[in-house]
Amino acid sequence: MAKKVAAESAPKLKAGSLRIGLFTDTYAPQVNGVSISLQLVSEGLQRRGHQVTIFAPRIPGYKDDQPGVVRLPSLKYLNDPPIYVAVLGTPRSTWSLTRKHFDVLHAHSPLTVGLLAYFTASTKNLPLIYTYHTSITDYTHYLKVIGGTGVIRHAARWFSTTSTNLGDQIVVPSPKFQRLLLEQKVTKPIVTIPNGIDLSNFKTAKNPTSFRNKLGLKPDAQILLSVGRVDPEKRLDFLIDAFARMANQIPEAQLVFAGDGNARKKLEAHAANTNVNDRIHFLGMVNRAELPDLLHDASIFLSASTTEVHPISVIEAIASSLPLVAVQDEAFEGMIVENENGHLTPLNVDVFSQTLVKLLSDPEKLKRYGKRSAELSENFSIEGQVRTLEHLYMEAILQNWRGSLVSRISARLKF
Repeated sequence: MAKKVAAESAPKLKAGSLRIGLFTDTYAPQVNGVSISLQLVSEGLQRRGHQVTIFAPRIPGYKDDQPGVVRLPSLKYLNDPPIYVAVLGTPRSTWSLTRKHFDVLHAHSPLTVGLLAYFTASTKNLPLIYTYHTSITDYTHYLKVIGGTGVIRHAARWFSTTSTNLGDQIVVPSPKFQRLLLEQKVTKPIVTIPNGIDLSNFKTAKNPTSFRNKLGLKPDAQILLSVGRVDPEKRLDFLIDAFARMANQIPEAQLVFAGDGNARKKLEAHAANTNVNDRIHFLGMVNRAELPDLLHDASIFLSASTTEVHPISVIEAIASSLPLVAVQDEAFEGMIVENENGHLTPLNVDVFSQTLVKLLSDPEKLKRYGKRSAELSENFSIEGQVRTLEHLYMEAILQNWRGSLVSRISARLKF
């Protein structure tokens, strides 16, 4: 009899039948690693036949061009760039949301939308997966005046641990964050699932030399490229200082920044104070459809950030066969291999600049490193990421069902 009850109650775990809720505090039209990753994951899951609903803050004036996106009431948190955070709304709207049916929920933020995922999972007795995308303690400086205090950093660490432990299973994009969460005493099971991209989009350029032409650069100009948010934690001023130190040794070198953020004006002023300002270029936001063209026009990809998790921009760079030079950080594990496709240096301007000079002066090494980058990128496909997530979802559903069955049997025995 028990077998019959189990068979009738067991969830249907056939591939293509899952109803998945993705909860995030950042999504289109915002452009950042989390937003891009979510779009790729959502599209990948849907291609495999799953039903995906994304819950994200409402952005005034923006209308989604894809179905399955639920926008939540929001308030503006920052002006430059504009960032909105969701509010949970009235009890009626929250109750209406929890009435929707899902097989599994996946939170991508610890803030209001992440809490909504937790409340929904608790109400519906659904499994909750939580991806830890950002080290909260690295971003307390966004809290004006009090952000740098020890009290705030301690509170951020407590919040990070507490919010992460709300998930039934925790996903981290890199081993770096698995180690971080273990240090923070996170007790829930942690699995590492690297970010992935559609590699085919970055193998070739549709319009070769298009960005060189836009910038008026000669065919032999060597482009040192940085792609991403222009914010203080990215340490883009370090890249300018390093470029200024080596620019005279490589006269044809150019430094190009693609991206925008609240530090751009300050960064442009910093560049203006160098003697190579005419060789430093700020493109602002680049259309993602044109990004492969930019990457293929570049010679080396640069990063000075030590707050990365598993940067999609670096995956895109290696998929585009670019060598890399970056400041040492565990986030690049598996993507940048010393003396194979690039170099990792200390946070030292002189060492970084001389590393660039040596690499730019060795065309054969540049070619060899680029080939190796393309090989390493095969480990970071969106197809692989989605298949791993799909397996994790099914496992979480089964564990949740087993736990619910045990609870029901225990309740009946007590009765």
